[in-house]
Amino acid sequence: MWRRLFLFLLFAAIPARAQYSANVQNQTVNTLRVDVAFVTGGHVPQGTRVQLLQGLATAVPLSVVVTDSSGSAEFPGLLPGDYRIEVSGPGVETKLSDIIHIQDGQVFVSQMLAVRKATEPNSDTKNGMGGTVPVSELDVPKQASRELDRGNAEMQHSNWAKAAEHFNKAVSFYPQYASAYYNLSVAYSHLDKPEAQRQALQNALKINDNFVPALISLAHLDVADHKPEQAKQQLDKALTASPNNVEALALRVRIDFMLGHDQQAIDDANKVHDLPHAGYATVHYTAAAAYQHMNQIPQMIAQLQLLLQEDPKNPRADYIRQTIAELQSSSH
Repeated sequence: MWRRLFLFLLFAAIPARAQYSANVQNQTVNTLRVDVAFVTGGHVPQGTRVQLLQGLATAVPLSVVVTDSSGSAEFPGLLPGDYRIEVSGPGVETKLSDIIHIQDGQVFVSQMLAVRKATEPNSDTKNGMGGTVPVSELDVPKQASRELDRGNAEMQHSNWAKAAEHFNKAVSFYPQYASAYYNLSVAYSHLDKPEAQRQALQNALKINDNFVPALISLAHLDVADHKPEQAKQQLDKALTASPNNVEALALRVRIDFMLGHDQQAIDDANKVHDLPHAGYATVHYTAAAAYQHMNQIPQMIAQLQLLLQEDPKNPRADYIRQTIAELQSSSH
């Protein structure tokens, strides 16, 4: 039983890039339009950062754009699949959307996302960088800002090499441009240049050591490089800056399990469960595996049942039901 459970856990941990890398022939190419407005009314300011993420258990950054004067952003050229949107920026509380499922045959998909102003009550993370806006981001020269915009435009069309050129120009004009370094890291990830990606993230963190998206991205790289202890350090820091960051918590669940910290993995999975966590139901599988390590089978079954409740269309749902049935049968 343990071997079967562990094998599925490994499957669930496969990066989303591997799961979605195939470009299936004859699939419709789609455009996703996102309209971002404040919950209290009115659209967000022009230039608010909107990041497109692909995948379920592990979100992979695909593109970063900024909103236009009407608070809208578009992502053209998307294949059918599961996506999410993360909105952040000065004056905006970071918001991760629920899963946006684009079906084959859809040519245009429109999505509305309501966010809070950073000054509103119950605001946790003030922006995508974590905490406050660094002074360096408030004094960007026009030349650097234009290059960032040009790079973002190239990212919209998946022109990653050209995007990287513009982001490199942006940081050459303004070496303190943490956002440009982060976007550069996204471009390098699509160009399959992990070392350059890592360097860009480290440069962003030298400028702002609480840049939460950069810390999380660096943790993903550390996991891929089989350095879970190092990844955990990045996530601990990210969660100090943004305690309710679901992506960071969910990744730390997996890393704690890898390190044999079963109770910590369970505790973090419970934290994820207490927050809006669409797309992160697999934390319950990791928690189930941790409970199995601790020989607490009823709690293990409860976690597997939570997984099925939250993700009934999971591709391994039948296997999970069979596992639950076998566990319940063996306990009688």
